[in-house]
Amino acid sequence: MLAVGLAVGSHWVVEPIRVSSDSMSPTLSPGDHVVLLRTPWAGTVSRGDVVVVGPGWADRAAATTNAGAAQVPTGTSWVKRVVAVGGDVVGLEDGRLVVDGVPVTEPWVDEESMDGVWFGPVAVPAGAVFLMGDDRARSVDSRALGPALLDELDGRVVTPWPLS
Repeated sequence: MLAVGLAVGSHWVVEPIRVSSDSMSPTLSPGDHVVLLRTPWAGTVSRGDVVVVGPGWADRAAATTNAGAAQVPTGTSWVKRVVAVGGDVVGLEDGRLVVDGVPVTEPWVDEESMDGVWFGPVAVPAGAVFLMGDDRARSVDSRALGPALLDELDGRVVTPWPLS
């Protein structure tokens, strides 16, 4: 009975996920495994959290914006970092993340690879988050797809797998 409970619990509360793209490098690389704490058990997401967002995000963006013309892959989940939450104003200034007019220190991002990149600023609507990959130069993220709705999030990444 305990095994059944753990199996059900692991399917509904936590889930091992395999990373398939390099958009979160150097934090996560293709082939890495992480543990996803599924929504609603993940709690409130905050700036800096790494999340998994379901296929609805890209599917919605492709259907309602010019993102579809950019051949954005749909029907897949995405691993991204929350860089801003509802009510924030977010942008990139010469490659550096700026939230509400304040530059953000991000040790996981190679800012030199983003030198000369400008984006925004844009306001994040209530009930949404702005997502970016840590490899900003190669990531397809909220800059192309727009903010992700909170109900499109599958959960929050809590640890690499296997536990170290």
